[in-house]
Amino acid sequence: MIKILAGLPAIELAERWKSKLGGAGETDVVNVYGAEALLSRLREPFDRIVVHTGLFYDRYPWEWMEEIRRTQPQAEVTVVLDEGVYDSFGLEAVCRLAAVLDYRTVPAGSREEEMLDILAALTLGGERAPAAEGQGLVAAVWSAASKDGATTVAINTALALASAGRLQVGLIDANLRNPEIRPHLNLMDRGQSHFKLRPKMHTGTLQADELLEGCTSYRSLPGLHILTGSPRRDTAQDVTPDMMGGLLDAARRAFDITIVDVNAYPDNAATVCSVREADVRWLVTQNNYASYQTSWNEWYNCYWRYCGLQPSDISLIVNRCSAGDKPERIADVLGMPLAGTVPNVGSGLGLQSVHEGVPLYLRPKAEAFSEAVERLAALLSPEAAAEPAPHAKSAAVPRLARWAARFTAMFG
Repeated sequence: MIKILAGLPAIELAERWKSKLGGAGETDVVNVYGAEALLSRLREPFDRIVVHTGLFYDRYPWEWMEEIRRTQPQAEVTVVLDEGVYDSFGLEAVCRLAAVLDYRTVPAGSREEEMLDILAALTLGGERAPAAEGQGLVAAVWSAASKDGATTVAINTALALASAGRLQVGLIDANLRNPEIRPHLNLMDRGQSHFKLRPKMHTGTLQADELLEGCTSYRSLPGLHILTGSPRRDTAQDVTPDMMGGLLDAARRAFDITIVDVNAYPDNAATVCSVREADVRWLVTQNNYASYQTSWNEWYNCYWRYCGLQPSDISLIVNRCSAGDKPERIADVLGMPLAGTVPNVGSGLGLQSVHEGVPLYLRPKAEAFSEAVERLAALLSPEAAAEPAPHAKSAAVPRLARWAARFTAMFG
């Protein structure tokens, strides 16, 4: 009989976790719901102890963590990190103490079901159940600093994939604080956004067909489905990890490949959950010390590292590259594999593209950019990458043609 003491912050969570242990062997689980209740049970011997740091919101971690080990030297202890309770200093203290005291940790930023699955696996000494096969790939794209070009990379890579005509491609604007996909593509229907899906996301009942209905089409690309951001920017904090996880689950069922454009800063669940649960993670930076070194390292050290992410779990894209840049050196400094580089587009074409709402992909005078984007698309789907673009046939587009392109983007 394995005797387990569990301190989780809610009765409902504890019951769900206990149900996951039911058929896995002989277990005697004692659930407690407060710090004092957990500490009072330490007089009894336990084989395993599960502690959520949310129980100890008013205590220093070295107090309760050392008390558990002192009273339960034989127990296997697992600690669930909660960034809502401790700041980066507190989380670092928990992690360092866990290493010294031989505790295991569950990363911060997990949705509840994932956290409970990890706890069940660790508690029973088994492995987590493998992810379901046959579901679509999710790629999260975000920047080291604001305006480094993550949205540009996300949009144009999605266009390159959808242009092949063989894939169902989802493009989700999960940058809840600064959604930019709609203006970048000159999409006029402001009624379509993931805000309409939030009731389903909140109840965990969002289906693939409902996600498809909430998406917007773009021009003559039937395989591209765009879920635009909400103008209700003040509601970014309302989205929970479980809500965002449910949206990603629906996207995996609806699309072959989903590209998620997220905020540069991990200050909301949409960003954190998208990056943690993605199959492919692309960090977009520029050859700018303040971007790839200062902004990224400070965010990584104060948050991302506690989400269970290593730099090697993330691939680097260096945007707006110019001759003489050394992207390999940047990747080496950050400890990340280099996924690719995107060249700088001269003559103000990039800025013009944003202002006119016409993407750079396949635009005249942006041939090198389009080729770089196609190489990125091939990383997500080597067997179904976009057909080679007719770059050699591209010529300068007169002003009238540019206006025509704008109206085409607006009305399909």
